[in-house]
Amino acid sequence: MKSLIKIIAVAVLAFSIVTQLKAKEKPNVIMIVLDDLNDYVGVMGGHPQAQTPNIDKLAKEGVLFTNAHSNCPVCMPSRASFMTGVAPQTSLNWGFNNWLKNEVLINSKTLPEYLNENGYNTYQSGKVLHNTKPGAWDEMGVYADYGPLAYNGKKTVAHPSNPKQMAELGALDATFAPLSDVPSVPATANAPGYTGWYNSKWGNQTPFHYASSTDRDKMTDEKSVDWFKNKMTQLERSDSDEPFFIGVGFIRPHTPLVVPQKYFDMFPLDEVKIPVYKENDKDDCKLSANTLNKDPRGRTAFKGLIQGYSTPEEGLRRYIQAYLASVAFADDMVGGVMNSINNSKFKDNTIVILFSDHGYNMGEKDYLFKYCLWEETTRVPLLIRHPEYAKHAGSKVDHPVSLIDIYPTIKDFCELEGSTLINDKGAELDGHSLKPFMVNPQTKAWEGPELALTIISSWKSKNPAEQHLSVRSKDFRYIHYGNGAEELYDHRVDEYEWDNLADLPEYATIKKQLKEQMFNLLKKENKPSQSVNEDRKKPTPSFNDKKTGGEIWKDKYFKMNPEADTDKDGKLSWSEYKAHKEE
Repeated sequence: MKSLIKIIAVAVLAFSIVTQLKAKEKPNVIMIVLDDLNDYVGVMGGHPQAQTPNIDKLAKEGVLFTNAHSNCPVCMPSRASFMTGVAPQTSLNWGFNNWLKNEVLINSKTLPEYLNENGYNTYQSGKVLHNTKPGAWDEMGVYADYGPLAYNGKKTVAHPSNPKQMAELGALDATFAPLSDVPSVPATANAPGYTGWYNSKWGNQTPFHYASSTDRDKMTDEKSVDWFKNKMTQLERSDSDEPFFIGVGFIRPHTPLVVPQKYFDMFPLDEVKIPVYKENDKDDCKLSANTLNKDPRGRTAFKGLIQGYSTPEEGLRRYIQAYLASVAFADDMVGGVMNSINNSKFKDNTIVILFSDHGYNMGEKDYLFKYCLWEETTRVPLLIRHPEYAKHAGSKVDHPVSLIDIYPTIKDFCELEGSTLINDKGAELDGHSLKPFMVNPQTKAWEGPELALTIISSWKSKNPAEQHLSVRSKDFRYIHYGNGAEELYDHRVDEYEWDNLADLPEYATIKKQLKEQMFNLLKKENKPSQSVNEDRKKPTPSFNDKKTGGEIWKDKYFKMNPEADTDKDGKLSWSEYKAHKEE
């Protein structure tokens, strides 16, 4: 009996040692998520004046995916998709609804949940998910405040220095100015006015102190860098052998395009270059009132910008200056994170993945926004630095890939085990691991599709095939709108997507092939469970009965502004909220 006990004890000890060794072998993962960053990155060549030395350095140390695309080019659904590995066409989450109320997504494990189950400690700061799932992370760092913004004494408003013609877009999207341009909003019949910046945290707005460049509050992204440095120091001092996963989300260059003056000084206004545009480029595009039943937000933003200045060129130059400044600021934040990693004991056992949730049109096709299907908005920077594949440092991959490939890539790198589903209402991973490209950047053995699929809502149904769809192959982009309108661009000769070839007979075969591949790809993706359909019931009560995000903020806004309830039904609708804000 004693011998048996000894054998069992030895076996348990051996298992424990093996488990500990296995844990030590697990790589750490740092995921840096940027917001609204297009190809205005030095190594990507999107703008000749872009200054991004830290991102460029990371590209030289890792592998750059030059043909990576967002699956839904707007914050909420894009982040929900890459953080669950479930494509928008599977979850039916491709618009502006809170992803935490989507039954498929909340019953699929987020990356931190899945990593945590596999022995990882998980930490997050800034904006990673648009709305964070409670309990998904072991530790939450800095809250993602988009500000600072101008304030009228009651609510945040567009900056007085910016065009009034853009004010209808709201304070966030209508603001671009250096921190040194402290706003002074005059009093009106509805508000007392205010001089100074204000934080924009929903439902809890507070003053943002700014006296000078050296006497001011720190912005969210700066706070996240400080948090990250402290976290790395804490981890180095810890005796824990458990691997870690850290998600750091930087808000810039998301609007408002407000950063310290020194970043604006890097791009003197009279020297800012306007990207190459084609006159009347939008004339052969099909994204119009015919497909959205209203002017797209990007067109509204573009019109407001160019109408606000003496010439369209001046408006574009000012906006691009602010965007370039915000990109340079974001790059500095990346540098802060990378310095902490490179100067730590974790450098040689830490994978770094950097990407943006989607891009941004900077006036191309008279469009100044995201949520469209053209190259400037769907294409994103995607970089992976993995210590095991240092021999491929500086390599580039031009095969089309998507952001939903990030989850399975981390799963593959970290040898994660177990189901990614919480229950059968969730969905399996839609993406494919990018590891084969890290092993061989020129590989032909990748199991993923030959096309990168992007989707935005047509607002006409919940059928994925009836949404606005785009696929990007190595050489072509094909767009199919919900009303059947089409666009086709040949990137071999038209990198700016100036000439829509969809109606040319000589491209009919290529268009047909891409269309068939696109709809076949829709069919191949995992489908929602039977409980998710046109008449799906209330989502899982244990989670979705809780109000989150914008709804919580709207309720708080109602408490502060009871007069906004114009129909006096005791509730504040979104239309009432919008009307009150626009007063």
